[in-house]
Amino acid sequence: MVLSEFSLSTSATPPLAIAYLSGTLRHHGYTPQCIDALGEDVDRFEPIDGTAGFAQGLPVEEIVARIDDDAEIICYSAMFSCSWTYDKKIIQCIRDRFPNALIVTGGEHITACTDYVLKDLPAIDLCVRGEGEETLLEIVQAHFNNSDLTGIDGTACRVDGEVRVNPPRARIRNVDAIPEPHWDDLPLETYLNEGLGHGVNLGRSMPLLATRGCPFQCTFCSSPFMWTTRWEARDPKLVFDEMVRYIEKYDVVNFDLYDLTAIVKKNWIVEFCDIIIASGRNFTWQLPSGTRSEAIDDEVVDKLWTAGCRNMNYAPESGSQAVLDRIKKKVKIPRLLASMDSAVQRGLSVKVNMIFAFPDDSWSELWESFKFGVRCAWMGAEDSTFIPFVPYPGSELYARLSGEGKMAPMSDAYFDSLIPFSDLQSAKSFNDRFADWQLVWLRYAYFVLFYGTMSIRRPSRPLRIIKNLLTGKQESRGEEIIKNIIARRRQLKQA
Repeated sequence: MVLSEFSLSTSATPPLAIAYLSGTLRHHGYTPQCIDALGEDVDRFEPIDGTAGFAQGLPVEEIVARIDDDAEIICYSAMFSCSWTYDKKIIQCIRDRFPNALIVTGGEHITACTDYVLKDLPAIDLCVRGEGEETLLEIVQAHFNNSDLTGIDGTACRVDGEVRVNPPRARIRNVDAIPEPHWDDLPLETYLNEGLGHGVNLGRSMPLLATRGCPFQCTFCSSPFMWTTRWEARDPKLVFDEMVRYIEKYDVVNFDLYDLTAIVKKNWIVEFCDIIIASGRNFTWQLPSGTRSEAIDDEVVDKLWTAGCRNMNYAPESGSQAVLDRIKKKVKIPRLLASMDSAVQRGLSVKVNMIFAFPDDSWSELWESFKFGVRCAWMGAEDSTFIPFVPYPGSELYARLSGEGKMAPMSDAYFDSLIPFSDLQSAKSFNDRFADWQLVWLRYAYFVLFYGTMSIRRPSRPLRIIKNLLTGKQESRGEEIIKNIIARRRQLKQA
């Protein structure tokens, strides 16, 4: 994992995607070795020369040394573009040690930058694009059957020195048939014991996927490129049964739903909540990734609370309806505010995810976001992000800016420049109306207004934040972020 010193990014999280891939292979008779370099040494930070970043987890040489000597296929997950130069170093070291192994890479970065990745790093043999379970299984089967690997749907490779991108693989429709994640050879207890996860630390927390994909096409998001716009929900009863197995096996008390958009259909979330309520089981769960407001009314909010949901992120991104329409964020502000008010009144801890300085934003539209943030804080939202827009490879806005010549060509320097994308002390503007330094100070101004309003409306909240930081308890993502920054700086000083 690569991040900057004052990053607002989430903490270390259990590798759910790797566990799913492992579960699929094991279900079909294979026994993969899994290495979670982050979870194996989560408190270790090392500076990355020539960048503003730090690598968290095992150093490169230890990662490579842990791979079984007889490995024939070595798979590497590269999720974030900001980590690519570090990922590339690891993959090259793997190739140096295993000159004859089949090296397969996948993840959102690989999917978005396939052509560049294959040209940039000859050590890679195959790229998996998009959803990985079926594609990786076919690769493994083809390899051990000595079959052709160059024409597998959902992959890309080199043929006669040229990049070949094969047809995309259709999304898995029967998501209930996907084998459960396999955690037994991953350092899960590290995450459970240290309260590490995607949501607020409510105790031993397991990651969970109840749905896959997102039906929307926001212009700043790479999800449509990675997942298409197909949204598939699992059978609510099967999701609950998985939760029960984790409670009994790992003694967990909370679940973090990693879904891109968990609540799309009201009848699905109501049925899910009713199953939990009828069971009489006492556990909590949360929606930390950002959810839609359209299906969340008073009835749903009441169900969520009664079923144990305690934290929920709304993702309006902007307080300007004009901006929302431009970025294809199908949100209507009055409806979102009504939903948020219902959640707050019922007792849920609410966070608001905001992005500012999209390429076409004006100062007046930015001011609308400031006013929106203040309104949310006064209403009772406890946390808010306010992140400058970053054009992510695979997104519509990235393609547009590249076409307009406003993006630096892909290179090591470009990917390294993405490392501090959520850092408090730096920002890069892709809007002619805003300078880089203005984005930094605008974010500080927003936080002062948001948290200042929250403190005026609820004077006890700042005192609770201080108490929670001192005792290790957490009630919000903001407290988690502050805790992470303090811990990161302490570990870096010790290093």
